[in-house]
Amino acid sequence: MISGLNVPSTGRGGDGHDTEMQLDRVRSNAAELFGFGHPQRVIFTPGLTYAINQVLHGCIKTGDTVLTSRLEHNAVVRPLETLRQQGVNILEADFDQTGMLRLDQFERLLKENPVDWVVLTMASNVLGTIQPLAAASQLAQQHGAKVICDLAQTAGLVPIELDAWGISAAAVPGHKGLHGPRGIGLLLLAPGIEPQPLVQGGTGSSGHDREMPPDLPIRLEAGTQNYPGMLGLGAALRHLRKNPPLLGNGRKLMSELDAWLRALPATEVYPKQCPGWEHRLPLVAFNFEGVPNDIVCSYLQSRGLNLRGGLLCAGPSCADIGADQGVVRLSPPLDASADEYLQVRQILTEASDVLR
Repeated sequence: MISGLNVPSTGRGGDGHDTEMQLDRVRSNAAELFGFGHPQRVIFTPGLTYAINQVLHGCIKTGDTVLTSRLEHNAVVRPLETLRQQGVNILEADFDQTGMLRLDQFERLLKENPVDWVVLTMASNVLGTIQPLAAASQLAQQHGAKVICDLAQTAGLVPIELDAWGISAAAVPGHKGLHGPRGIGLLLLAPGIEPQPLVQGGTGSSGHDREMPPDLPIRLEAGTQNYPGMLGLGAALRHLRKNPPLLGNGRKLMSELDAWLRALPATEVYPKQCPGWEHRLPLVAFNFEGVPNDIVCSYLQSRGLNLRGGLLCAGPSCADIGADQGVVRLSPPLDASADEYLQVRQILTEASDVLR
């Protein structure tokens, strides 16, 4: 047996004390990375979508009011829509021409409504704009609301301080900025946040009880767990600690590509006004006017570019920037070279000539 893949010794069976210790280290490393002082409240999940659903459906009740934004991914939009149909009041704050949350409107909605929960992404997956999560959280707390955040685009890439920002719950994917395996994620729950479990079942402890055990993390980790994914995430966290991300060069090269694209005739680049690159991840979204983005994507992929196109699971964001059918999104790896960016420009120039 590969060391560490046997089950922990918490009652799930087998001799797994070493595995249990390894998983505790993963929780501790994740807590440290995100400025979170409660490692035993770091919950393993099958991914960020599950984590978001766990906290939204596990905490928000009929009659509650939730304030969110028009920047959210369907991992947030769809469970909130389900809750809306169950009697939860959903409010949405807009974003401005730079792709940033309109904090003035956000604060006004907090003042005018009895908001119980705020649910926000830290960065738009369409625009790459890093939102003022700390400021939004402070405003929410001043008005008595608890904050749930989606860290899909930022975890492992930018500094995050959950305790200092007063975040009540945060959902994290393992496979994006953390570079762990797919199918593993984390849910970090501040003290006092006790979601009802989405899934009930075996935990290897309190076997005589017909209800789930009260203690975290096991209360929210029912059934057979993905130990390879958990330990793989642990390895990724250790690698990340030794090799922290360096966004500077990627931002510089992407800023040059962004400016070049904005000067390309009949090309729409989003957001329409570029914020400072300290507030952006190194990605760019655009459309060629009059050319469906699926055609643009197919052509660029045929020329060797790895990209995504369409609504990117964020229909409200695309609608609000005037891209009802979606966008073409380029997000090169952080270690992409200046020569590779030059090749991208050459291919985009060719695509612009061929497709229009």
